[in-house]
Amino acid sequence: MKNLFKWFSRTTEFIAALMLAAIFVTFLIQIFSRYAAKIAWMMPIPPISDWMASLQPIGWTVNLISLIWVWAVFFGCAFIVRERDHVTFDILYLSLPRAGRRILAYLSSAGIVVAMLYALPAMWDVVFDNRLMELKKIQTLRIPITGDQIAIKWLFASVVLLMVVAIIRYSWQIVTITRDGPPTGEIEEIVASSSAIEELDQ
Repeated sequence: MKNLFKWFSRTTEFIAALMLAAIFVTFLIQIFSRYAAKIAWMMPIPPISDWMASLQPIGWTVNLISLIWVWAVFFGCAFIVRERDHVTFDILYLSLPRAGRRILAYLSSAGIVVAMLYALPAMWDVVFDNRLMELKKIQTLRIPITGDQIAIKWLFASVVLLMVVAIIRYSWQIVTITRDGPPTGEIEEIVASSSAIEELDQ
């Protein structure tokens, strides 16, 4: 099971890296198409300089970067960002005994699951069952194989993905709390690791 989680984590990180790479390459294409005509005189090879001089700024790059960036943000929050990476105010949590922490951990995880389950049907209807979302297109982007314009719903589908993953993630968190107890804070782990190092030194 641990190897499966590790493989899944590496795969999601690889997908996120591909998204960022696609943004970077698209950005370079955008810059090149915008300024190629102005620097064409610097190219000593006539066919290439003539081609550069004929280039016009590419309009679809801006929308493609925006689409991939939105997906990269929500995909990263869903699969890559760990619980401890979020900003938390854990003074009250750390001041409680283990039983109190368990209760707070249960309440916070269950609250997120309930909130997401409550909001998911409405969000699904808005994104996938709304005719306007299907009719409204991203004007400059087309599917390479079919040539059809991309519906705006695929921009907001990343939010639905985040909600589904959050439900699964925090449902599993409830199972983990039941089995292993409340999660430890980062400060506790630092203190524990420091104590372990001191014991080894002694």
